[in-house]
Amino acid sequence: MKTLLILLILLCAITMPALAELTDADLNKIRLIVKEEIKEEIKPIKADISTLKEDVARLDGRMTGVEKQVSHATNVTYGLIALIVVAIGIPAWRGKKDRDQERKIEELRQEIEALKQQRIVSP
Repeated sequence: MKTLLILLILLCAITMPALAELTDADLNKIRLIVKEEIKEEIKPIKADISTLKEDVARLDGRMTGVEKQVSHATNVTYGLIALIVVAIGIPAWRGKKDRDQERKIEELRQEIEALKQQRIVSP
């Protein structure tokens, strides 16, 4: 066992470390390969981005149309509310005026009746 251990240590010491360095040409090749890979991966992403831009532009146009419709509906609603107020308010106001006149007429009628009875009682 001892000899085996010494033999392994000796073999490890004898083996020379492998020296490998990248040259500038190797690095340039690696750069070119990476650039080509990136370009190939970016092409579908660019196509998706342009499609998304078109979709967003379409949605923006739709949103503008919806905003206009909502604004129009709101204005129509305000107009209808104003018409309802006028349709209910004017007759109610006139009715109140008529009731006030009828009450005055009734008071005057009662006063006339009271005066008639006084005149009949004391001629």
